[in-house]
Amino acid sequence: MKRSIFKTLVFLAVLLITASCGKDDTEPMEKGYNQGVFISCEGAFNGNNGSISWYNPESDEIINNLFLKVNGRPAGDVVQSLTLADEYGVLVANNSGKIEIVEMETFESVAVITELSYPRHFVYAGNGKGYLSNGSAEGEVYKIDLTTASVTDTIEVGMGPEEMVISGNYLFVANSGGWSFDNTVSVIDITTDQVIKVITVGDIPVSVVSCSQGNIWVLCRGKVVYNESWTEIIDETDSRLVRINPATMSVDRDIVTGEKGDGFNPSWLNICPEGNTLYFGEADGLYAMDSDLGTAPDSPLITEYFSYAGKDPASGRIMAVKVTDFSSPGSLNIYEGDELLSTMETGIGPGRIVFVQKK
Repeated sequence: MKRSIFKTLVFLAVLLITASCGKDDTEPMEKGYNQGVFISCEGAFNGNNGSISWYNPESDEIINNLFLKVNGRPAGDVVQSLTLADEYGVLVANNSGKIEIVEMETFESVAVITELSYPRHFVYAGNGKGYLSNGSAEGEVYKIDLTTASVTDTIEVGMGPEEMVISGNYLFVANSGGWSFDNTVSVIDITTDQVIKVITVGDIPVSVVSCSQGNIWVLCRGKVVYNESWTEIIDETDSRLVRINPATMSVDRDIVTGEKGDGFNPSWLNICPEGNTLYFGEADGLYAMDSDLGTAPDSPLITEYFSYAGKDPASGRIMAVKVTDFSSPGSLNIYEGDELLSTMETGIGPGRIVFVQKK
């Protein structure tokens, strides 16, 4: 009896979630997802309608709710990110406190790691090993064994760790502060899994990439502090891009991208496949910056704000996603340079893009 009730509840939940995401008649394939463009969509907080949208550039079609359609259950509550790990993908569902390990060819879930407190982003180190940032206050990085679907070690870092990047034998962790405040990057030696250095950067670092010159770039949002009634800003700092030289483990470049008073805090940084162009969003649009320059461009590439963007390695086109709100479908916008070619509907709250090249 309990099993029948459970199946009924699951069916009703799936039906409700599918309806809330809009009509989508595109059926999933049996296999062939190890190519194309994946979009992780957060969904509504506590709605359990986070999802994955998959865009196939060859057919110019998009499949929304891919995980749900393949696996018969929702991807989770607040789907934060999706990361490639050889033939697998690692999907992080923040508010569900879990990661799903999927086989990319079919997008079928093969394992789940649960009971995580506040998972954010995963990076893959190879040979089945990866790292997961976790924590809304005092943070940690979990060492993950994908072959056994288990947490094998916990490494203490700063407050509210967010995105991470591996360069050589080092893992660079952006400590955003979470519900508190931080302005540091923790450096972990992945041969020993020990923190070897803590580097001070700008306020609230959230996103980090490695460029073709081997340098580490960190996007720092800048902090905004309100009074007790949340009616007035009492403290604010600039948003900035900070460059770390991995040879000296020190900051050697600091670029203001948004000045205090503009009422905007950027949330993402990406880099082109060649590793020499940084993409980031600011109050007035999408910027593209040569990673060897010392100043931000005077004007944006596209005068529109997106929740994330990147360059498709196959076509060279800019793929940018936009949040409508957190109850309605978002959009994928495809550009040739600054010219909009097409727009199509995604899941709710699109937040990250992953490009998978056909093998």
